[in-house]
Amino acid sequence: MPELPEVETAARQLREWVQGRRVTAARAEKTRVVRGQDPQALASIVGHRLLSIERLGKWMLLSFDRGAGLLSHLGMTGKWLRRSRGEASGPHVRASLEFEGGVLLDYRDPRLFGRLLAGPPEELRRQPALASLGPDPLSGVDARTLTAALSGTRRSIKEALMDQHTLAGLGNIQVSESLFRAQLHPEKSAETLTRVEVERLSRAIEASLRFTLEHERGEEPIDYIEEGGANFFLVYGRAGEPCPTCKTPLERIVQGGRSTFFCPTCQPGPTPRRKKSPAKVPAPAKSRTAKARPAKAKQPAKTKSPAKPKTKATARSFGRGK
Repeated sequence: MPELPEVETAARQLREWVQGRRVTAARAEKTRVVRGQDPQALASIVGHRLLSIERLGKWMLLSFDRGAGLLSHLGMTGKWLRRSRGEASGPHVRASLEFEGGVLLDYRDPRLFGRLLAGPPEELRRQPALASLGPDPLSGVDARTLTAALSGTRRSIKEALMDQHTLAGLGNIQVSESLFRAQLHPEKSAETLTRVEVERLSRAIEASLRFTLEHERGEEPIDYIEEGGANFFLVYGRAGEPCPTCKTPLERIVQGGRSTFFCPTCQPGPTPRRKKSPAKVPAPAKSRTAKARPAKAKQPAKTKSPAKPKTKATARSFGRGK
């Protein structure tokens, strides 16, 4: 998927190919690429000269004279291809621009996730996707600004960097590569990064972008990895291969529905937080007094048997007989 380096390379190529030329023809097919706008809107740039091409994150803003503009996003498989008049266009071409001098540009997008939107540049800049972009890391990453952006989120550092509000233009590849260079585990909580770690991450992002741009530099459009292009990255797409630093097999996990590649040795996992155990209720203090002996059960009182009546001795019974 095109990220900041791929879009920057495309912008540089467009400047070399057509900047300063006037548009003589423009057409677009009715596809998702021009969603939200009539395909005929692309004709509004005909007769206008291309003045500048500005990259904004993963977007490109083409500004023409007399207030015309075109906003381009490459989506997952989009790219601009150059051809000359009389040369047949390839498959999956969704729009074409012809410039004076016989130069043609074809926008090719097999999966239709890209976007083309025509209108005045000032209006296009107010699009929500552009208005909410964070700082552009290609001009340098300010560690203090990045610290402020990361300190307010409990998301993993991988997911936080994928957010275009944090830094504009970073994607799955660049984030994986940058975290490897910074020796930070992708699942580490963004808000737990120290000042030293953020500074290290800032330098890693800059280094990864420079590295990628150097390898993608050329006059021809880039072949993305998904299209079979060369993989010159350190860890991206290399699960199971030895780490370039320590030779430990690289691993792959899924975060936010996207693959993440990392080295479990060079990027040690975050320490799990200890769960707080519930406070123990103190046992009642033992009394120092002797334990009271259980009272013996009272025996029922013995009842006296009734006294036998005394009989009087009589003369008849005991006296002498007469």
